[in-house]
Amino acid sequence: MTLAVILNSGLLPAQSKLRDHDLALRNETPTPSDFDKLPSVYFYTEELPFNTTAQEYATGFYDNNLIVVSNRKVNSAKRSLFDQSEFKLLGFRKKSHLWEQPHLLPGIFTGTENHGGLTFSLDLKRVYYTKAKENSMSLELYTAERGSKLSHLWRNPKKVLAVEAPYSIENPWLNSDGDLLYFASNKPGGFGGYDIYVARVYADGSLGSPKNLGSQVNTAADENFPSLNDYGSQMYFASNNTRGFGGFDLYLCYTNQGDYSKPQNLGRSINSAANEVGLIPASESSGFFSSDKDALGQKALNIYSYQIR
Repeated sequence: MTLAVILNSGLLPAQSKLRDHDLALRNETPTPSDFDKLPSVYFYTEELPFNTTAQEYATGFYDNNLIVVSNRKVNSAKRSLFDQSEFKLLGFRKKSHLWEQPHLLPGIFTGTENHGGLTFSLDLKRVYYTKAKENSMSLELYTAERGSKLSHLWRNPKKVLAVEAPYSIENPWLNSDGDLLYFASNKPGGFGGYDIYVARVYADGSLGSPKNLGSQVNTAADENFPSLNDYGSQMYFASNNTRGFGGFDLYLCYTNQGDYSKPQNLGRSINSAANEVGLIPASESSGFFSSDKDALGQKALNIYSYQIR
C-alpha cells in the first residue's frame, strides 16, 4: 500500500497534536509562499484521542462507526492477537462524546489477508472493499451485498477488479448516486506512480472500464485517497507532487458531468512538510483526515478531525 509499506508502526499510545487554525482555499493551485496574500477559509483541526503509534487512517462510515484501516493489534473474542492480518479494518464508535474501544469488522472484512480502504452505497446494501492475497501488500477490489439488517451478514463476495503484483488498487469511493466508483491505482498506462480512476457501476455491482481522470488531476507523482462530498460536486485527494508543502498534501477539485477543475491545494494548516492523506467528509463543515506530522518519531499516520469555522 502506498504509505503503509514505508511508514513504521508501534504499539504505544500517541500524544496529542497541536491544533491548527488557518486553512486556505484558492481558485488556483498555490505555492507555499503566497497563501497569506489571499482571503482564507479557516478550518480547525484536532488529533483524535484513540490514535497510537501504529498506522491509522479513516476510510469511511458504517453503522454509526468511523471505519479505520490500521495495523494495530486488537483484542477480539473470535481472533487472537496472532490470528489477525497486519492491516485490518476497525470500527470506532463515539458515545457520549467519548470514543469507545475499537472492534474488528466481522465477516468478509476480517481474515488473514491484509485489508485496505472500503466504501458503502448510500443505502448500505452494497460495499466495495480492497484486500490482498495472503502475505501481499498489493490490493484487489471486491464487492458484496448485505444479506439482512445485521451488519455482518454480507453475501456474494466477488472480485471485480484486479491487477498483477506489484501493482495495486486502493481506496475506493462510491458517489452518493451509486453509479460511479473512484479509486487509485499504480497500474501501467497512467501518468506515473498512483493515478485516480473512475468506473461506471452497473446494477449487478459490476464495473465498466476504468477511466483515468487525466492530466488535469493526475501527475507524474502519486495521486491517491479520492473522496467526494455528498453532492458529488467536490473531489478531494492526496498528492505528493512538487507543488505542495512536502510529502502528500490534500487537494480539492470541482466536478461536473465528468469534467474536473484544476486542483487546489487545501493550504498550510491542514498540510505540512509531512504526509496528509485520506480526507473523509462527514458533513459540509466537518470530517476527518490523517497525518504523520507528529507521530512520536514513528512516521505513522494518525487521524484528525476538522471543523470549518
